[in-house]
Amino acid sequence: SDYIKIHLKNETIVTRETISSIEAKLPKKFFIRIHRSFIVSVSNITSYTNDTVIVNDKELTISRSYKKEVLQILETY
Repeated sequence: SDYIKIHLKNETIVTRETISSIEAKLPKKFFIRIHRSFIVSVSNITSYTNDTVIVNDKELTISRSYKKEVLQILETY
């Protein structure tokens, strides 16, 4: 439902908020939404392809609806 997990370097926080409300609070300069279920810190992306990003050795899928915007941001970063 409206529970999300926020993964920090040393801990994971579970909160009862929507991902959209969290996204609105984060600075767009440093965070990017790559999927309806994922927002990532741009500085923690170690590599990417047209379909995925690698964050802390985890491969996350870039969804089709976010792909164009994500790739534009990553190419200029």
